[in-house]
Amino acid sequence: MKVTKKDLGKNDVELTIELEHSEILPFLDKVTNKLANQVKIPGFRSGKAPFNLVKKQLGDMKIYEAALDSIVSHSFFEAVQKENLNTVGQPDIKIVKLAPDNPVIFTATVSLLPAVELGDWKKLSVTKKPAEITSEDVDKTLAQLQAMQAKEIITNEPAKKGNKVELDFEVYIDKVIIEGGKNIKYPVVLGQGQMIPGFEDQIVGLKIGAAKEFDLKFPDQYFQSHVAGRLANFKVKVVNVYHRDLPALDDAFAKSISFENMEKLKNQLRDNIKNDKEFRENQRVESETIRTVSQQAQIGDIPKKLLDNEIHKMIHELEHNIKQQGLDMAGYMKSINKTHDNLHRDFEPQAIARVQAALVIRAIAKAENIQTDSQDIETELNKQKETHKNNPEALKNISHPDYKNYLANLLTNQKVIKLIKDNIVK
Repeated sequence: MKVTKKDLGKNDVELTIELEHSEILPFLDKVTNKLANQVKIPGFRSGKAPFNLVKKQLGDMKIYEAALDSIVSHSFFEAVQKENLNTVGQPDIKIVKLAPDNPVIFTATVSLLPAVELGDWKKLSVTKKPAEITSEDVDKTLAQLQAMQAKEIITNEPAKKGNKVELDFEVYIDKVIIEGGKNIKYPVVLGQGQMIPGFEDQIVGLKIGAAKEFDLKFPDQYFQSHVAGRLANFKVKVVNVYHRDLPALDDAFAKSISFENMEKLKNQLRDNIKNDKEFRENQRVESETIRTVSQQAQIGDIPKKLLDNEIHKMIHELEHNIKQQGLDMAGYMKSINKTHDNLHRDFEPQAIARVQAALVIRAIAKAENIQTDSQDIETELNKQKETHKNNPEALKNISHPDYKNYLANLLTNQKVIKLIKDNIVK
């Protein structure tokens, strides 16, 4: 086998692979024997006809074509090993020459994993902040619990701060209703700031049955980027106005939600708030450690195929999240006035960061000889099977052969991230 490598740039290479006729004979023989069972030759039972008669009946070219996939996959794998290449994704194959009694020649264009130089990453530092609990944190949570126990009575008086209102409203941008912009009996407690700035002020003073139309600008940093900073038209009708009678925050209140007294309720809230803050801080620190180590590393060009795969994964994740909210991807794309190509470009910076992080984690795993053995995988598999024992669909996914590879990568990545945090988090 002759292999010629051509560098195409951006960590893409083209391999020209040439196999002599003698090298492909085993593949031709194997496929001929297989095809013999499918060929009817007078005077012979299926699969019992002489080799030369089968070849004559089928024709040399048909046998070559039938053997081509095996020839290409086997020789490509050998060529990659011979050239010591770390490939990613599937190769693009083009047949250059395929003719009876001649060498087989084909090209394989393939992407390579970029080289990663980690540098002295263990000298980096990320600071973890302590989880500080303030009296304001406890008071805010108590107020939320108090609001949940409020008694609500419909009133015909004009709505004021502290009242709950139920609203029918629609939101338009450029005279087109936005995705998720139609709401029926939507509950809002005036004064809590749950709507965009200015919205609740427009409702104060309205009675049941009142209708109002007004314009407001969405904040520039609004979480839904497709409406951020844009002027919208709101059409609102007040369905109900409720006076809210809040219970006193005393021992009786604590007992109503299964605590002996107010002090024990507050202690539990402190513990809950601390745990929540620690969880969120751990997530922030983990993201920052990976980002810090990635920024320190020297990473080669990311192949287009690798980047495209990550972007497709991100788009798939977005589509899944949208469906979970009961929305439609096509409708969502229309509401944000973007095409698939626009979305692809928008995701590119984040995709680059994700690919770089994955490359760095892989490089550290290799440098530190971090692996996940079969026992670790089996232990985790059994744990997940027990957790999902009443979910047939989940059990089917867990039992799929590819899931073991996914799990091995996941467990190895977790070990690497722990190593990074152990070394640089202060």
